[in-house]
Amino acid sequence: MKGKKGMSEQTITVTLPNSVYDRIRTTAQATSLTSEEVIKQSVILLLPAFESDISPDSSLGLAKLSLLNDIQLWKTANSFMKNFQQIRLEKLAEIQKHRSLTNNEQFELDNLMEDAQQIILCKAEARRILAQRGHTIFKSIEH
Repeated sequence: MKGKKGMSEQTITVTLPNSVYDRIRTTAQATSLTSEEVIKQSVILLLPAFESDISPDSSLGLAKLSLLNDIQLWKTANSFMKNFQQIRLEKLAEIQKHRSLTNNEQFELDNLMEDAQQIILCKAEARRILAQRGHTIFKSIEH
């Protein structure tokens, strides 16, 4: 996330099955990253952000969602990243598989990833508020 300076890091040791290790090594070779960087990026993308990881602007934006009416919340809950942004994000991710990104490309990818995370957070918060207001968010499938 933007604005994080001096983040401390911890080292852990993890035992992985050979098949997973092979996938990490193959990905690292294909992307010109180290195995450690592949694992680190994978974990960062996999785990949800904590409230302390969210920028003040994002926190404010999430807090404002509770002021929206139900129609506006449903729109937010069902929103998507703009098509051109999604295409660019996918293209940069594909490029990264074949070569290292330039500084500008990495900056652009980081910003697009942050935008995608913001959309996901807003969608989740909108659904949480709607559920709190008594709406059914996920319909169960009956056989």
